[in-house]
Amino acid sequence: MLDFQDLKRMQEKAYQHGYDTRLKAADDMLFAWVTQWDDEYLNGTDLATRFEFNIIRKAQRQILTDLVLNPIQVDFDPVDDTFEKASEIMDGAYRADMRNNKSQEAKKNANQEAVVCGVGAWRLTTEYRNNLEDDDRQRIIREPIFEANNRVFWDPNAQLIDKSDAKYVAVLYPYSHDAYKDLCEELGCDYTPPSSFAEPEHSYTFPWVGQDDKVNIVKFYHRVLKKVKYYTFADEFGNRRVLQQDEVDEDDLIDGGFEFESEKTVKRYVVTEYIASGAGIMAENRIAGEHLPIIPQYGERQFVEGEEHYEGIVRLAKDPQRLRNFQLSYLADIVSRSGRSKPIFTDEQIAGYEDMYNLNGPDNNYPYLKQNHLDSSGNPLPVGPVGQTPDANVPPALMAAIGESRMAVDDVASPGLPQDITDPSLSGKAVQALQKRLDMQSYTYQDHHKYAMRRDGEVYASMFRDVMDSEQEIVLVQLDGTTSKETINKAEIDWSNMQTQIVNDVRNMMFDVYADIGPSFESVKSQNREELKELINGLPPGDPMRNILLNEYLTMLEGSHMEDVRDYARKQLILQGIKKPETPEEEHMLMQAQQNQQPDAQTQALLMEGQARMQEGQAAIMNEENDRIKLQIDQYKADTDRQKVIIEAQKAGLQMRDIAVSTEGKRIDNVMKLRQGVGR
Repeated sequence: MLDFQDLKRMQEKAYQHGYDTRLKAADDMLFAWVTQWDDEYLNGTDLATRFEFNIIRKAQRQILTDLVLNPIQVDFDPVDDTFEKASEIMDGAYRADMRNNKSQEAKKNANQEAVVCGVGAWRLTTEYRNNLEDDDRQRIIREPIFEANNRVFWDPNAQLIDKSDAKYVAVLYPYSHDAYKDLCEELGCDYTPPSSFAEPEHSYTFPWVGQDDKVNIVKFYHRVLKKVKYYTFADEFGNRRVLQQDEVDEDDLIDGGFEFESEKTVKRYVVTEYIASGAGIMAENRIAGEHLPIIPQYGERQFVEGEEHYEGIVRLAKDPQRLRNFQLSYLADIVSRSGRSKPIFTDEQIAGYEDMYNLNGPDNNYPYLKQNHLDSSGNPLPVGPVGQTPDANVPPALMAAIGESRMAVDDVASPGLPQDITDPSLSGKAVQALQKRLDMQSYTYQDHHKYAMRRDGEVYASMFRDVMDSEQEIVLVQLDGTTSKETINKAEIDWSNMQTQIVNDVRNMMFDVYADIGPSFESVKSQNREELKELINGLPPGDPMRNILLNEYLTMLEGSHMEDVRDYARKQLILQGIKKPETPEEEHMLMQAQQNQQPDAQTQALLMEGQARMQEGQAAIMNEENDRIKLQIDQYKADTDRQKVIIEAQKAGLQMRDIAVSTEGKRIDNVMKLRQGVGR
């Protein structure tokens, strides 16, 4: 257990580590989302107009789109003797919990921050499925950590990209004074005048308002290796419960008829959450699982001279973007401040008609203008203006620099595609080739997102083992989005040995977690349709394979109005033996179809011979089973008779008071066994 001084010391080390990198990342966030002009380099300019011609945002959207279109597939590979369906249950449960709205927002926010400033993060936590008193089932969700570069502080000794080597991590949350009072009340601690941790840095240009009124509360997660005692309790039916020392509830175990059976000491990591203000520790909680529940996600990352540096797409594009904003704003200044070109007349030309020339442009409503043809001496005057005032003078270097600045931004942020790729005649293969070229720009971000999701899977699996500790029905989600249900930790009796066994015991599941970058299910489905169309068009109409491929293509059609067609095509594939039945209705349909088929005479003879042999075997098995059941019945009858004699003797020799005393003594003995077992 940490004391408050150790906690502050560790948090201070984490805060000081990487300060400069976090400061640059904060400025990147400001530049990308707030303003591109609040900067010391441009504050001294006297431009009348300051426009933003943001060409970085398009690159941001492209990378974020690539991350959505190429989701990370997390797979759980069972190790050792984990039961057969473990991988299916874990994959399905992980996808089901990932559909939660908070989990989706957490991933989206981390993606955005990693692309912009180079780092994002989210937190795994648990919550009850509902507020019913008798339902203690929980689920695992993810919560976003906004502005992770300013709020998440890792163990300075951690160097792995997923921070799996970190021993602690601190997350700061800003609170107003009223919210701080509410938090104290919620945690059941006394309200003390807030003393904030060191304020996280912010760009010097950010327009913070009322910053001094914010109180920073830290959630500090500490991971240590400990010896943990596990106690096994069993009831008279053979049901077992394995609990840690701090989870033992004697009253609950006694009420359930459980008795102490054995104990085991193992080494495992224990994660503790400390909630603290600058005044002291407010609460302390044990976290499910063996890993720190904070998941980091990086953009571009590298260690330089022992210091971690990270950045997003904005960092290198800021300078050319600033230059472009300045150039185009300067050009707008030249145009707006310079006068319009005007005609030049001599006094003799417009003498007497000056009022016609007082107004210019659309304000001049005269259908035509007059001028003098002769001067006072009778000499002819030139017709029309004798000259023109010059247009606004745009420096040639400015126009050249505008083009160069655009190219400079494109060199950093553009994937290098041709400007016009909207040709409607492009084939599907050409579109896929262009998409792969687009993915090259975002591959680093996709690869680092893969590390984050793999770490998320590791933390999830560890928490899942601790949270799902009772028999319950859970929802599983398949790759195609369909759902199914499975019961975990289900106690069943093995009638062969009359022992209770746990089916789908997730409490002892162990996995290796892998993550791969791949297209979404819909993208793969669309590509498969294109390939099927090519195969179908290449086969003659009478080819049986063509009919199979056509039915497979029909099962991929989308839209509710095509549901009947999809169902028909799937039934045909099941009847042909191409697809396996997945529902009881489909199994019944296949069985009915097989029964309706009329075999030939030779097949009927073989079937009858096989059926006769099967009946002989079944008869032998039934005889053996009857003998075994008869033996069990005889044993049960003997035990029953013996118990009956004992009970009759007790009734004859004992009074009601003695029975009550005996019952209470048995209960006390059970309590002593529990306490002796736990206390060792």
